[in-house]
Amino acid sequence: MTRSKKSDYIPHIPPDAAPVCQVAGCSEAGIYKAPKSRDELHDYRWLCLDHIREHNKQWDFFAGFDREQIESFIRDAVTGHRPTWNRENRVNKQQFQQLQDALYEFMHFGAKAPKPVPQLSAKLRKALATMDMEYPCTARELKKQYRTLVKKHHPDVNKGNKQSEEKFKQITAAYQILLEHIKTT
Repeated sequence: MTRSKKSDYIPHIPPDAAPVCQVAGCSEAGIYKAPKSRDELHDYRWLCLDHIREHNKQWDFFAGFDREQIESFIRDAVTGHRPTWNRENRVNKQQFQQLQDALYEFMHFGAKAPKPVPQLSAKLRKALATMDMEYPCTARELKKQYRTLVKKHHPDVNKGNKQSEEKFKQITAAYQILLEHIKTT
């Protein structure tokens, strides 16, 4: 049932069974409950309609809080004011990666998870493209690809072809760059 306005609110205690309003000097039925204080939110006082209205106008949960305390309260409210832990501190990165790999295999019907490709410099990416290879590669694979490309673009095989000669120079330079990178990693 939806209420259309505040005046439609029906208190949960019938007026004839309600205690007397707990404000000194008031003899009306206390059918509305109000928390005693910010620290005692589950301890209530029973008030009549006039006094509950007065209480609600004056009630300020954040009275006495400074801006930082209010923002801290709001941040903690996201988790219901319960402590949380940083997942990085509880599981080391290797365990986390193993978990991610297992999840990938499960979701992709046993296929192995692709290894994350580290950020490569533009120089290395260009060298890989020149050699028509993908990262990571071994020295053996690099040497095999180098020999294949050299046989195809060597100046002795392509006599007088300037494009092939230029490609040969690029392949040789790319091979040196990639070989140096493989040795250092």
